[in-house]
Amino acid sequence: MSCSTGVYAPEKKDVLAAAEGRWLHIYQLLAPELVDAQTQPGVARHCPVHGGKDGFRVFRKTAGTSGGGVCQTCGIKPDGLALLMWVRDWGFHEVLQEVGSLLGVKDPHGRYGNAQPPKEVVPRQPVLASTPSDSWLREALRKVWSESVPLTHPAAEPARLYLRSRGILAWDRPGLARSVRFHPSLTHRGKDRERTRHPAIVALVSDVEGRAVTIQRIYLTAKGEKAPLEHPKKMFPIPSDRSLPGGGIWTSQPGEIVDVCEGLETALAVETATGLPVWPLVNAYLLEHFMPPSAVTAVRIWADKDRREGGQKAALALKKRLWEMGIKAQILLPWLPIPDGAKGVDWNDVLLERGPFGFSKQAEAYRTLR
Repeated sequence: MSCSTGVYAPEKKDVLAAAEGRWLHIYQLLAPELVDAQTQPGVARHCPVHGGKDGFRVFRKTAGTSGGGVCQTCGIKPDGLALLMWVRDWGFHEVLQEVGSLLGVKDPHGRYGNAQPPKEVVPRQPVLASTPSDSWLREALRKVWSESVPLTHPAAEPARLYLRSRGILAWDRPGLARSVRFHPSLTHRGKDRERTRHPAIVALVSDVEGRAVTIQRIYLTAKGEKAPLEHPKKMFPIPSDRSLPGGGIWTSQPGEIVDVCEGLETALAVETATGLPVWPLVNAYLLEHFMPPSAVTAVRIWADKDRREGGQKAALALKKRLWEMGIKAQILLPWLPIPDGAKGVDWNDVLLERGPFGFSKQAEAYRTLR
């Protein structure tokens, strides 16, 4: 249709090919708020959309090629075009026209976006030599996991103090150490590559098939408080032959019914109150894309209640997809109101305010799915 009306309509594959290695200059012209993240791939930044300290970063592996990035709240943007659509609120054809015009990409009818070839060639950004290989990354993940201990270990007192401060007592359940542990002194890399060491809770994040993919870290102080870092929660990079969407932190063996939520603290809070093991899926994006194991017939979704409704929308999307797959699904939303000035509430907040009694209304949900 676009060709018949004479509208410039380059193809995605051609725009991506021309943009390879040029994302820094593209962002300088079209989305300056992405420039800092592009100059330091893999380093966590403020989210350019919602402004929170939720760990936005540009992918290190593809910074010099196809681009892309992730915000732990807003989700994964697989390439630079997706990043621009997200940041600029552009449609698919609009981003192709903007980037295609900038780079002088012809559409299938030989048209340029600016009616003539550009006079300047956008320089390519060199591929970073510091990009870690998959083998290096796997060895780093193995090392961290091998140095960690169960939450019941005497050395894990900072983790237990932190969890107790959140009202959580489910840290000693048999089998939890297969997925959630404690590291006594884990390196944190901040801005300008500054390295510090802190105690940390570490959680093994698995893919849809249950294979280990990466590790989430919650940095603490020796007194059991969250470490005074800009981003006390971080996730290691992901090997190129692994994918997170569909998976999560498997805190128990799957049965016919699986309980899921976003954060680790929420999962352990629900378990403290109900005795039900819950799989934390890290963030709203991964919750929305969760894929239960084949034996699962029902899923309970312990959703976050966010002021921007990100948690609710992700839970609704997951519920709809599960029912379409023939899997029963039910959303359990915190009944607490969102306090003034807060971004939202979760089930850990319910535990802190009302204890296990705050979960009594959910008894009907247990019966419904069983």
